[in-house]
Amino acid sequence: MRNKKGKSKRDIPVIAANLGSLHMEISGNREVIIEGNRGIIEYNENSIKINAGKYIVAFCGRGLHIKCMNECDVVIRGFITSVEYIM
Repeated sequence: MRNKKGKSKRDIPVIAANLGSLHMEISGNREVIIEGNRGIIEYNENSIKINAGKYIVAFCGRGLHIKCMNECDVVIRGFITSVEYIM
């Protein structure tokens, strides 16, 4: 079913968080866009840990991979099962 703007009612929800210098947008459980990170601490298909300055943001799931990345932005894709903030 579509509304007046032509969008489906089943569009994937986006959660946005501004955590100090880090901005993160989570689209469903399949993609995360992180802006303002300070580097990658750990990277494998089940876990990706991002340095966010005073804390670490850890993503766990299956088939996780980095779609694209530059000096301070990263896009993570895969099946995300949890997000953890580590002090």
